[in-house]
Amino acid sequence: MRNYLLFIFCMLGLGAMAQPVGWASIDGGTTGGQGKNVVVVETYKQLKKALAEGDTVPRTIYVKGRIDVPKMLRVKRVKNKSVIGLNGASLVNDRYTLSKDSTGTLMFDGCENIILQHLTLVGPGAFDRDANDNLCVTRSTHVWVDHCEFQDGMDGNFDCNNGSDYITVSWCRFRYLRQPWPKLEDDTNDDHNSDHRFSNLWGSSDREGPRSEGRLRTTFDHCWWDEGCRARMPFVRFGQIHLLNCLYSSSVASVYVQPRFRSNVLVENCVFVNKPSDVKIFQGPSSSRPELQDYNVVFHGCLGADDVEQRHGNADFFTPPYDYTAEPAATVEASVRAGAGI
Repeated sequence: MRNYLLFIFCMLGLGAMAQPVGWASIDGGTTGGQGKNVVVVETYKQLKKALAEGDTVPRTIYVKGRIDVPKMLRVKRVKNKSVIGLNGASLVNDRYTLSKDSTGTLMFDGCENIILQHLTLVGPGAFDRDANDNLCVTRSTHVWVDHCEFQDGMDGNFDCNNGSDYITVSWCRFRYLRQPWPKLEDDTNDDHNSDHRFSNLWGSSDREGPRSEGRLRTTFDHCWWDEGCRARMPFVRFGQIHLLNCLYSSSVASVYVQPRFRSNVLVENCVFVNKPSDVKIFQGPSSSRPELQDYNVVFHGCLGADDVEQRHGNADFFTPPYDYTAEPAATVEASVRAGAGI
């Protein structure tokens, strides 16, 4: 017990010193629970209670061990919380089911000042049947997701939408360890894709504009799209997205970065290795819909991808409004492989 308490206090000290790089650091920053009102949870019921709807009291929640999630935990209108995994902590909903209400792991809805660290979130494997994600951030601001691992999301590994803003995703690992579920014989929906290993969707619809225009500002810092990822690394609408020092290594990828309607994407000092011969480094909207040709994309200083500047529509290229230091691309692969994930 003494060693366990010592570990908790060490984690509190580290959490107090750490700060996000990127969008989550500005406009007041993201501080989470600030080490206050510490609670340790070991069950879904305890975690749900610690994230009670409407709670704004600063709270630091430590997750111990594996928590089996029977259905997505929807965290609503919560502020000032840190959810931090102790050694080996995970949130798991790996049952393959056709009931959407029973899918997904964790959603922050209408929340503010949230930190999520050192957790593994596990789904049942990829299959697009309008299911939920491993993690979804919707209508939330100042969210920092750090040193987490996302595996086998049924619909997506981690999606963000509906006007969420000031987001940093740092040192996270995305991958698929299970083979995709086959399309069922009775599934007549042609939009369903049995191999839906599409990792990250930022902005769920072109019709989201009234909520997301000028928002969805996100930094991906030292993230790793690892084996099994096919596409959406990420797929972006509306947001100003900074991909900084990220690693792409999936041997089954068909397309990496997907700038879409009114997005503005900067890919800086990233590394692309183990590339399939027919992979697309980035892919904009279909030319058959010229009204969607409204996006910017810049690749600068990457390994495995040429420098690119493509400006469409009326928006200017964006310059990150925060201080940061880009690691040289030559050392990024080693750094990310050693440090991303749990």
